[in-house]
Amino acid sequence: MPGQNLPVQEEWLRVLTKGMITIPKVWREELGLQEGNIIRAKKIANQIVIEPTGETVPYRIYSRAELERFLKDDRLSKKTAAKIDKKLRKLKQ
Repeated sequence: MPGQNLPVQEEWLRVLTKGMITIPKVWREELGLQEGNIIRAKKIANQIVIEPTGETVPYRIYSRAELERFLKDDRLSKKTAAKIDKKLRKLKQ
């Protein structure tokens, strides 16, 4: 914002795998950013501007162990699977 004397905070950040960076904790707290928040990023000439949007992600990322447990819990017993298979064969006839 040209012409305005805005306070400038500067930090050196390292770009990690897949371009990830960590926003310093103090900045996250000042901006009210929490895990799952959506931010908007803009590239303006040779600068990157990151803005909070106040929105959150409406989904959750599950671990491999959780996914495997869900699949195990959702698996039909052999007896139930056989009953369903039998009924499906009847419907096809």
